[in-house]
Amino acid sequence: MVKSSAAPESVEAEEFAPRVTEPVGHAIKVSVSMPDDLVSDIRARVGKREFSRFVAEAAAHRIAMMKLGEIADAYEAENGPIPDDLMRQAEDRWHEAFGR
Repeated sequence: MVKSSAAPESVEAEEFAPRVTEPVGHAIKVSVSMPDDLVSDIRARVGKREFSRFVAEAAAHRIAMMKLGEIADAYEAENGPIPDDLMRQAEDRWHEAFGR
């Protein structure tokens, strides 16, 4: 296997943005303990009726970030550390696509 540190020629920002979609299947009611000030803050921002959706989207986002970390770890395990110049290029593209 040939190892390459070359950046992909074309990468769309949307490929890396977490995607939260409508639930597939049915929802399951769960009980979650959260600090009361966090609950109040969420309700103040999204309202009582959107609370579950907000928490589900936050959990989906967290899982997406964990998966990205796993992908990076697997890449580095196979290819070694990502070179600093490529990391800077990726950060620059991220900021161009999503702002600072």
